[in-house]
Amino acid sequence: MKFIEDRRVKYAKRLWGISWIFYSVFLIFLMGLSYILGIKPYIFGLPCWVVLGNVVVPIIFVIALIFVSEKFIPELPLTDEEELKEKGGKQ
Repeated sequence: MKFIEDRRVKYAKRLWGISWIFYSVFLIFLMGLSYILGIKPYIFGLPCWVVLGNVVVPIIFVIALIFVSEKFIPELPLTDEEELKEKGGKQ
């Protein structure tokens, strides 16, 4: 019996890689920004890195996540194609 890998598994592996890359870039960007800005300049009484790191950067990355999900994540059915064929034939 030959094992046939479901295409959803292939896409899940691809999306796992994309999500780890996206999260790694976010974390590196956030840590780099915190290190570069330091604690001296203040915005609203808070260090600049706190304001930018907790407000501005997440907004930018949410917009980037929307773009990435629209471009690189396909819409896949959650049900198996064989299940759909069986149900269609019985009705």
